[in-house]
Amino acid sequence: MTRALPGSVAALLVLLTSTAFALEVPPLRGRVNDDANLLSAAAEARIEAILADLETDTGTQLVVLSIDSLEGESLEEYSLRVAETWQLGRADADDGALLLISKGDRKMRFEVGYGLEGDLTDAQCSSIIRNEMAPNFRRNDYDAGVIAAAE
Repeated sequence: MTRALPGSVAALLVLLTSTAFALEVPPLRGRVNDDANLLSAAAEARIEAILADLETDTGTQLVVLSIDSLEGESLEEYSLRVAETWQLGRADADDGALLLISKGDRKMRFEVGYGLEGDLTDAQCSSIIRNEMAPNFRRNDYDAGVIAAAE
């Protein structure tokens, strides 16, 4: 005869299981974190310069992360977890943003802090991905796609 686990124990097991298999957030190493090796050294330097100028001029911090795969994790959940872990932007302004690119899943997403949502709207993010990044990525020109997004 089997016994059912109490609800709280079962919920804890589900939480621990889902946490144990969650994709790890890499350490923040700079404005461009190209873990999927999408970018040339020249493009990475160009993007770093663009993002440094943005931060100097406006205070807004935009960081790029490329990964090989989400390993089954939700793009939205992972990008939010990365942005929260990295604590992007100024704390008092919440003006950080993350551009996440998952090469193997062919997915891209901007995660934008609340303080930046008026300047970088969902519609603008979608337009950048659809009109700038995706066409370049389809030609395997990741350099041009990410540079265009940064600009």
